[in-house]
Amino acid sequence: MSLDVRHTQRLERRRTPFLACRADPRFCYCLYVPPRAPTGPRPLLVVVHGDRRTAERYRDALTDFADAHGCVVLAPLFPVGVPGPKDVLSYKRLRRGDVRFDLVLLRMVEEAAARWPVRADRFLLHGYSGGGQFALRFSYLHPARLLGVSVGAPGSITRLDPALPWPAGIADVAEKFGVAHPPSTPLALSGAVPVPVPVPVPVHVTVGALDTLPSRRPPHTTRLGQALALHQHLLERGIPATLEVVPGLAHNGFALLPAATRFLSTLLPDG
Repeated sequence: MSLDVRHTQRLERRRTPFLACRADPRFCYCLYVPPRAPTGPRPLLVVVHGDRRTAERYRDALTDFADAHGCVVLAPLFPVGVPGPKDVLSYKRLRRGDVRFDLVLLRMVEEAAARWPVRADRFLLHGYSGGGQFALRFSYLHPARLLGVSVGAPGSITRLDPALPWPAGIADVAEKFGVAHPPSTPLALSGAVPVPVPVPVPVHVTVGALDTLPSRRPPHTTRLGQALALHQHLLERGIPATLEVVPGLAHNGFALLPAATRFLSTLLPDG
């Protein structure tokens, strides 16, 4: 066995370094692979960072969950400056120019499954703050790829409203994402023309009870207010959604992880 092969195998154990996404090396990801897990493909949890890009810290904070459930954790890194040099926000809206951040994540999942025994067809997804926005919108476009999604403290939300443009609503998803609409079922609202909604994916909405600092951008809502509005909106459209407001907590993604993992653990085969 060559030195390069042995070195690569050492890097692939447990906590990996950041790996360049071969489909687009501007992006990378790291994983945690439990040392002991059931045989066969392992469940996968993807955790998406917020604006501070603390991907590795989220991966490390989930190792106990991963060990307990034999679950691989994948943490993507969407760096500032892609595609434009000052670009900070585009990843959470899933597209900017010719960059499809949702498809980049799917390529990362496929690459991970090619190197480790990971279940790539359907996985768990959690995102916090900007990552919460990403997770919610990803669930609208790719519901068939998810077992469930936990949306943590989103600063803005997307409604299943065919009258509002993306990312506020879903009016122009055909233009932006090349689909007539995400896989959907019709839902009649108060006798109106049926509105298409995504095939239901269990959604967990979580936020700190003290996350009440108004946004600097219009409409200047709070993350607590956005989370409450999202939960109510999803229920009105027949999406199986639960809400968890954590007492005494402001804007802290790591402190929200216990709430997220309690929900996500119920969706695993041993949940």
